[in-house]
Amino acid sequence: MKHMKQMVGAGVLALALTVTGCSAGGGGSDKPTVDNSKGAAETGALPTTAWTVADYASVKDGGTLNLAVDQMPDNWNTMQVDGNVKAGAQIIDPTTGGPVVNTVDGGWEINPDYATEVKLASDDPQVVEVKLNPKAVWEDGTPITWKDYDATIKANNGSNKDYQIVGDNVYKDIESVTKGDTDFDFKMTFKNKNADWPSILGGSTAGSAQTAVLPAAVASDVTAFNEGYKSKPLPSSGPFKVDKVDAAGQVITLVPNEKWWGQKPKLEKIIMKVVSRDALAQAYANKELDAFSIGTNKDNYETAKKRADGAVQQSGGLTWNHVTMNGSKGPLADVKVRQAVARAIDRDTISASRLSPIGAPVASQNSYIFMPGQKGYEDNATAIIGYDTAKSEALLKEAGYTKGSDGLMEKDGAKLEIAYTLDANNPVSEQIFKQIQANLKAVGITLKNNTVPADKFFSDYVLKSNFELTGFAWSGTAYPIASTESIFYPADAGQNFSGITDEKLGDMWAAANAELDPEKRIALANEIDKTIFAYTPVIPLTPTPNTLGVRTDLVNYGAAQFESIDWTTVGFKG
Repeated sequence: MKHMKQMVGAGVLALALTVTGCSAGGGGSDKPTVDNSKGAAETGALPTTAWTVADYASVKDGGTLNLAVDQMPDNWNTMQVDGNVKAGAQIIDPTTGGPVVNTVDGGWEINPDYATEVKLASDDPQVVEVKLNPKAVWEDGTPITWKDYDATIKANNGSNKDYQIVGDNVYKDIESVTKGDTDFDFKMTFKNKNADWPSILGGSTAGSAQTAVLPAAVASDVTAFNEGYKSKPLPSSGPFKVDKVDAAGQVITLVPNEKWWGQKPKLEKIIMKVVSRDALAQAYANKELDAFSIGTNKDNYETAKKRADGAVQQSGGLTWNHVTMNGSKGPLADVKVRQAVARAIDRDTISASRLSPIGAPVASQNSYIFMPGQKGYEDNATAIIGYDTAKSEALLKEAGYTKGSDGLMEKDGAKLEIAYTLDANNPVSEQIFKQIQANLKAVGITLKNNTVPADKFFSDYVLKSNFELTGFAWSGTAYPIASTESIFYPADAGQNFSGITDEKLGDMWAAANAELDPEKRIALANEIDKTIFAYTPVIPLTPTPNTLGVRTDLVNYGAAQFESIDWTTVGFKG
């Protein structure tokens, strides 16, 4: 179940909310045997990039790429909290860029279209120097300068609470941005060290744009930042621009940006249309789409395999679905109740039912920060929320609940009933809800179905913490430590929908972000992970690989874990 973290970009390399569009499959009553250590290793063995690679010269000139998205953007500014959804990031990805791009292995390198130099000039104090490409311009021809970066950083650093930002990760650690010899040179001086500094300079993962910079006129104006782009796209700074927005038909058309200064894009047009989850596979089978995300839907997987001129691609992923609990009120304000709910959920069965049907390694997600197979991943979940119905009932008794003759838990004469908010017409959401409902019933908790319109799920429910339990997925980045902070700390962070935190996390994250030694930093991150599990605001469920159906002659686009898409090379093989 996914709303793109996207949300995308918690602090520009943030996570992205995503609503999973996949069917969990059969379920079944027999608990499968899931070896999570083996599953994590097998997940790590998946390729990080699975798309067909082709050099620029071998890609045909022209052609239209047809893709699907979940929804129209709630806000075209992906740095604003309502705009932090995966669909919006997918749409703007061809229209944006920055000094840094992600490489196939999760590292970064300079993007010469936007910068001639990016370097860590000093460790103490931490100083990053950037030399912008003077040819880089906004859609109207205005040069992209240090002033744009200065205004963007100030808008996102949390100092002005009127800015409705996704997160202040990395930005809050910058003391100043100062101009160099020209308007195209600047340096960022940090008041607190942060090892994930490249994350705010670009580095989108495949199909999930991480906006690096806004025009200074937008970033320096609170109203423009929050509301100016609710219904219109931001100026392009990439190889494509938005040509037409058909709100009624829910279709967005992108064409090459005539002000683009780099290598000419191969495609003549990109069309992104809103397609319901239950219609995706058929649209692909009918050749209305050139690629689509299979997710964990067995029917989608089988349909994709049958397309004669298509293939299934599968890479490692950064997406993990979960259950978020609103701990700010009601019975879930008690940590023992939250942990009892978590202990009652058979996460391994849910993971097996979602991953086995698409031929993916089976493992449950047991970390909030790292993905299975990723360096630093440890199982910090099982000790606290491992499946144990006896322990679940014991925790409920410690919280003051007793089981009545009807098998239901109650306290002070009130039954323990919790509502689960889910998006309509999403087979995965429905299947997971049913599995969790059955699990909770076994320990005496009644789980009620609160299905809401899919196009309102994030805007009216998730983003407003208007739920007791809900489920979607976080789609992460190559910078998992800093980008995870705003999901859990502070309590009022733009992505902390649980409404609770542990105040120790502030200092712990500051220490982890400032640690430049990779091994020490991983150790600090796992201490953070254990601290979060101790108060259990979120129940991680399943790590999901990127699984796509892709037209066989489509190149340089498809399933990838880290690598940024070079939209100038995307096209069809001759």
